[in-house]
Amino acid sequence: MRDMKDSGVEWIGKIPKDWELTKIGSAYQERNIKVSDKKYKPLSVTKHGIVPQLENAAKTDNGDNRKLIKRGDFVINSRSDRRGSCGVSEYEGSCSLINTVLQPRKDVNNSYYGFVFRSECFADEFYRWGNGIVDDLWSTKWSSMKRIYIPAPSLEEQCCIADYLKKKCKEIDDIIVKQQKIIEKLNVYKQSIITETVTKGLNSDVELKDSEIEFIGEIPSTWKVCRLRNIGVPQNGISKGGEFFGHGYPFVSYGDVYRNYTLPIHFDGLIDTTDNERKDYSVEKGDIFFTRTSETVEEVGFSSVCEKTIPNATFAGFVIRVRPFDDTLFAGYSKYYFRSSHHRAFLVKEMNLVTRASLGQDLLKSMPVLVPPMGEQKEIAKFLDRKCSAIDDAIETKQKIIHKMVLYKKSLIYEIVTGKREVK
Repeated sequence: MRDMKDSGVEWIGKIPKDWELTKIGSAYQERNIKVSDKKYKPLSVTKHGIVPQLENAAKTDNGDNRKLIKRGDFVINSRSDRRGSCGVSEYEGSCSLINTVLQPRKDVNNSYYGFVFRSECFADEFYRWGNGIVDDLWSTKWSSMKRIYIPAPSLEEQCCIADYLKKKCKEIDDIIVKQQKIIEKLNVYKQSIITETVTKGLNSDVELKDSEIEFIGEIPSTWKVCRLRNIGVPQNGISKGGEFFGHGYPFVSYGDVYRNYTLPIHFDGLIDTTDNERKDYSVEKGDIFFTRTSETVEEVGFSSVCEKTIPNATFAGFVIRVRPFDDTLFAGYSKYYFRSSHHRAFLVKEMNLVTRASLGQDLLKSMPVLVPPMGEQKEIAKFLDRKCSAIDDAIETKQKIIHKMVLYKKSLIYEIVTGKREVK
């Protein structure tokens, strides 16, 4: 076991006795050269490193006011709301002024310090040196960053550590990617089961008929086809100023609908509402909610069904509620039907995208709905509950593996770059 000493720096803790400390300003110098993205291609500083500018990145009108990045520079976003966005650049290009670009001085291994700067504890220390108006929007300038202490093992050991962590992190990342691919396949499988079941039923020998809807095709002959306007009446949610939120009564948010097939029983959101508002925007058993607006079509029209009345609750303005006229649809069936692939195909085909994708009530009313006999609806709901629960359990197992590997990777990087764990 190697001999250790107290570094005297809280975020670093103990380091090997033969290691030194240095300040960032001694290992790096700032590259603060203004350039244009017309000459130097725009790059994005992300949690996955420095990459060619992302399509969904916020674009600036002032492309002539950017910072130069050279290959091998370390770049970090100085804002605390971009925590973890940093890396060593493999590209020459330009980035926004909010980023700090560092050129390594001689006698340092850039890859080693790249791992130091990406460690969780360094991120805490980095933003501790920041300042700003609110806690989650602090910015750490170079004048402060350069005074932060970092470990300084010998150049030889820096190289060994960098090589070791590259190898180990790749192994960990490969495991994570493999689990993510399995999760993607499970989600596709789940979606296919839902869509097949709510359009064909459970009896493969049943007589079929043409639904006369192109993207649905044939359906069981005993099923009815109608439009959502025949099922219930749509209504947009409540809209109030920010001062009404955070206290009061339960509030169904956009996220509550987007993330869940069935509305949760308890909500994080609260809103101060009147008696009339709680009556007009109530949340009752059987209600079907749809996400109404988003930046992209892909996030609009996701549904969630209320299976138990939520007293005094209201729902968000970015959501549409459809309240059924009667019990034509079983809630357990609805929660799967409106999450099926053909439902998504209808919305994507019919929706117009201007600056934001928006689901209007007229479009929602025209949505086709397949209505099996009530007994069959309940059988479908019971079958899908069982099948989807098993798939969800498998997904959760894979997500736990990913979470465990992410935590292990963070711990490994910190322990190695501070010498608490020796590379052999």
